[in-house]
Amino acid sequence: MIPVIKGHEPSSLQHYRLQLGAVFDGQNFTPVKHDIREQLVAEQGYLCAYCMSRIEADDRQMKVEHWHSRKKYPEEQLAYVNLLGCCYGNEGSPYSQAHCDTKKRDEDLLLNPAEPSHYPRLMIRYEFNGTVTSDNAEFDRQLNDVLNLNSDFLWLKKNRKRIWKKVTQELSTIGGTATRPQIEALLSKWQRKDSEGKLKEYSGVAIYYLNKKLQGVG
Repeated sequence: MIPVIKGHEPSSLQHYRLQLGAVFDGQNFTPVKHDIREQLVAEQGYLCAYCMSRIEADDRQMKVEHWHSRKKYPEEQLAYVNLLGCCYGNEGSPYSQAHCDTKKRDEDLLLNPAEPSHYPRLMIRYEFNGTVTSDNAEFDRQLNDVLNLNSDFLWLKKNRKRIWKKVTQELSTIGGTATRPQIEALLSKWQRKDSEGKLKEYSGVAIYYLNKKLQGVG
């Protein structure tokens, strides 16, 4: 999970919201939803807001997630800051093997990765074995129980472990002890979107690890 920096909402959503009785997935909402998807994936570097797996801007490869659910918070269903792009989270498998929005359903999350005031409180950490944790005890519980990001039945931990291994290998090719500029250059590579506007999958793992390395360099 990495912070999501929101841009301006799509103008089509702005106009749609002014209509009498406007609701998410209501009448004539299809083109608006298309615009929402396009903007969400661009903001998120084509990564799921929760697990950082790859998403694309179509209804077969991503869901528009409501951080505050439509059922509990209907007044926020068209609020752009409340919308996130998410993967399908193993939809169709047993519920115990679901993750992200598919597992979350209508439950509340303590923190929103798209809310700037929440960024410092996310306190996300990644372990070498692929486990994602938070120093915020309640949010840490939710990463496991609500989003199911550390399930042994899923591939998410293995994929995060693979990124940890990859970035350590990249550092090892430098030879000797990596200098601050060398680490910063590698960090910049993982933070940068490619020519299609895409971040590398699970890039938050590498960003965390490299920032941690920088803290130990004089």
